[in-house]
Amino acid sequence: MRFRWCHRRPGGDGLTAASSQGGTDIAQSTATGPNGSAAVAGNPGRGVLPEFATPDWLAKNHHLMKADMRKLAAQLREEYPNWPADADGGNATAFWSAVRTLADRWTYFLPLFEERIIATFGRVKGVKKQLAPRLLYSVGERARVLRPLAPGEPEPPAPVDLETLFAAGEHGLVAQAVWVLSCLEGPENRYAVSAWLEEPAIYALVGDAVGRLRPGWRPGRADLVERLVDESAGPHLEKLTARAADDCAALDAEIAKGWSAFRKHVADHESYGLAADEASFRLLDLDMLADERDEIAASRDGALARIRHVALRTLLGDAVGAFPGTVAGAAADALKEGVAALLEEDRLPAVFPDAEWERCRELAECFRMAIVEPGEKELALREASRRYAEDPTAANLTALHEAAESERASPRSLEPAEAALGEIAACLGDLVGRFGVLADRARPTDRPPGSAAEPPEVALGAEIADARAAVRDAEARILELTAALEAAAEENDALRQDKHRLGERLAALECAPAEGAEEPAVPPLAAYADLPDWTERHFQGRVVLAGRALRSLKNARFEDVALVGRAVALLGTTYRRTKTEGGMELREAFEDELRELKLQETPSGRPDRQGRARDDFEIEWEGKRLTLDRHLKNNSGTRDPRRCLRIYFAWDETTRMVVIGHLPGHMRT
Repeated sequence: MRFRWCHRRPGGDGLTAASSQGGTDIAQSTATGPNGSAAVAGNPGRGVLPEFATPDWLAKNHHLMKADMRKLAAQLREEYPNWPADADGGNATAFWSAVRTLADRWTYFLPLFEERIIATFGRVKGVKKQLAPRLLYSVGERARVLRPLAPGEPEPPAPVDLETLFAAGEHGLVAQAVWVLSCLEGPENRYAVSAWLEEPAIYALVGDAVGRLRPGWRPGRADLVERLVDESAGPHLEKLTARAADDCAALDAEIAKGWSAFRKHVADHESYGLAADEASFRLLDLDMLADERDEIAASRDGALARIRHVALRTLLGDAVGAFPGTVAGAAADALKEGVAALLEEDRLPAVFPDAEWERCRELAECFRMAIVEPGEKELALREASRRYAEDPTAANLTALHEAAESERASPRSLEPAEAALGEIAACLGDLVGRFGVLADRARPTDRPPGSAAEPPEVALGAEIADARAAVRDAEARILELTAALEAAAEENDALRQDKHRLGERLAALECAPAEGAEEPAVPPLAAYADLPDWTERHFQGRVVLAGRALRSLKNARFEDVALVGRAVALLGTTYRRTKTEGGMELREAFEDELRELKLQETPSGRPDRQGRARDDFEIEWEGKRLTLDRHLKNNSGTRDPRRCLRIYFAWDETTRMVVIGHLPGHMRT
């Protein structure tokens, strides 16, 4: 049963269409109840579930067989340290009680549990076993009982079903659907039912539970951060830190890729104004990725610190436990007190980096050896005791008494242990000064930016900030260069126009007939191979054949070569004068000559067609692109290349020339 994009008006009846925003998460991190109270989001796993989500309710709304529960129990036991031994899937009550306990402890357990069902049993089979589809199906079935469909009436959307149930007083079922859609079915459905939280009866049942979720997060990473912060030290937490390291590496790669794409995006745009909008969104994405990476990394640092605190306590505690049988006296008592003081919460750092941990671990081992490993006198006493046990003679007994007296008279020095403990204290004190105390740290992301404790990878966030400043500083320079480029282009166009005007006047002077003489007639074109030279000799500065036109001549099959020449001559004379001099008289003269040649001058194609085949109608000429938007054509009514004439051309205002791009056949479009 799929949820449609519509929601109930707050405090009203009926439905109103919601604006579709492409999956954008509208909800905030706090949910406000009817009385204005706010439910704090991200509550670290205390009382996450609403009251109706009992083990029996979870079992009823899932469709898991014993074999299914055994598979899931094996996976959950590997991941969660407090998964009960008796919840192995053989006992449904124990299994669902364990699921309920973990779901109420960890904010994102249940969404991830639903995803695990899909991953374990496949999408088709897994959906049938999930909570949300089955509950929503029950909602629809109950609504059909309360409001039967008339013959031919279409199935109503889910919000109508919720309205039907609410009107019938079944607030509990409505609240269950609202909670499931808000917490398990993604941001779009959360927005679709968000207005139901304004209904006091519904908010009282699920408002706090919905508000505890942090919308917009990926549940897997949100769960990882939460568990890194709150999970007890042990093998499971070590697995989580390894997973956090992998996630940080993946985010680093994603950030590096996004940063490269951002720089390329800016470099690909000549004008910053064209790049600015998308660049800002790209920077925002990078900021969000960097924030997510920093939070995971900081949570991992805190988790590693807790793991290493426990390991340090174990190493020192084992050594202290050896005191009663080996060392006694005031010095031993002082050493015990020193160990106890060293392991107090306000003496342990919030972050325990690898290098410092290895140093402290080595020192703790030295401390243990200085206490547990026997000294020279103790070894002599052990040897004398062994000999007397093997041969209880008077001589061996005397030697035993002498060894014991010597050991009591010269007790082993505790100075090596004291020195090792002092170095451990100095190392921990330095870490506390750099990172702060674990007991005072509410969240692992409280590290002040730029402090000595800041890990090297956090510098990426500073690099992004520097990039923003660099982009802003470069904006004025880019605009300045753009303006200079446009001015240079205008000046270049003007110079080119002057150049072509001078070339045109020079050609006219060279070709001008003597005073009183008639202008020499242009000989007819005899062959297509002669067309380039023929055009340059008689129409230099007026008509030019572009490279594509020269290539098209190689396949020329139009039979009337002379007509092609007369058409080119018409473009170089009367048509060109209509463009340079203008006037109705010249235009009429041009039309008369076209009729004489039985030709037409028309657009080369529809604009939309040119848009689909832009490359076919555009050519490179003198460093710019020209569109072959006009052509001369005969009235053959066929595309037979022997009888179909087409001369595609463009007018270049800069050079004041007719540029022919294709002839004498029809272009392929």
